[in-house]
Amino acid sequence: MLKKSFLYGLILLIIISCAENESNENVEISDMQVSITTMIDREFSINQFEQAGWKKNKKLDNDIFPNTKEIWYGFFNKRDVEIWIYNSHLNAVSDGTIYAEKAISKRPTNRDPTNPTSITYHAYAIVGNTLLLCEDQLSDCMQLINLLE
Repeated sequence: MLKKSFLYGLILLIIISCAENESNENVEISDMQVSITTMIDREFSINQFEQAGWKKNKKLDNDIFPNTKEIWYGFFNKRDVEIWIYNSHLNAVSDGTIYAEKAISKRPTNRDPTNPTSITYHAYAIVGNTLLLCEDQLSDCMQLINLLE
């Protein structure tokens, strides 16, 4: 019961924080910020990211990740960017945030379960129904996000 209460509280906190960034306008970020949630009312496909300049490299196995449609590894501006497509924005927030927080806190020796190479991510963005894992800084992903508009 305590776990359920904690989970519901966490989801409520995430939803409240999402409401703060409902705008589809370009968003200013600080150098220390590691995550953002934006464009909560939009749904994206992998093709839209490709049209914005993201380079698709490899489709990753998403069988063990609930509510994901697909997971892709690729590049934007010579930086690694993974894109996770979820069934909905709510799933991206509830399921994606948990994985993203683990991914950005990994030490360089840890391996990503979806990708056997040693990739470390330092920021993430939840954009509509997607999760973007950003190699270096959130600003790298924000450049891509701004091109989606």
